[in-house]
Amino acid sequence: MNKYLYYAAYGSNLFRERFLVYINGGEFRGRRYKGATDKTPPLDAGWMMIPYRLYFAKSSKTWDNKAVAFISCDKESDPYYHTLVRLWKITEDQFKDVHEQEGKGWYNVILDLGKKDGLEIRTITGCWEKEKNKPSGSYLEIIKKGLKETTSWSDDEIERYLEKFLI
Repeated sequence: MNKYLYYAAYGSNLFRERFLVYINGGEFRGRRYKGATDKTPPLDAGWMMIPYRLYFAKSSKTWDNKAVAFISCDKESDPYYHTLVRLWKITEDQFKDVHEQEGKGWYNVILDLGKKDGLEIRTITGCWEKEKNKPSGSYLEIIKKGLKETTSWSDDEIERYLEKFLI
């Protein structure tokens, strides 16, 4: 029997359509994904704030040669800068497959974020704060769609939330 956990998604993985290519396989923005070996649909388990700061770094061909989202590797003491994550209940094997497809080069750190309902909460990030960069408009639009889907926030609340993380 496969053990479950909560994957704490942020960035473009807040958006269901985007995240599901990591499970089901398929194409997103011209890039092909093999999907997870286990295609069991993930359970959307709501969202929470975590004590880590969201930031944008690197340069991704998928996102117009602009930055992608990461979560700082060190805890953030100021709650104003805590990051919203969407919790996807998936199996440990699916988590490994998501990590593989995210790219272990950039996303080479797994953060344990505690437990919910007896299950581990984990996310994937990288420590690239020294390589901060601006995200593309198209990337931010996907994040906004994900935030809208995940929360009941207004467009203004979403803008205010994202603004504080942009360099």
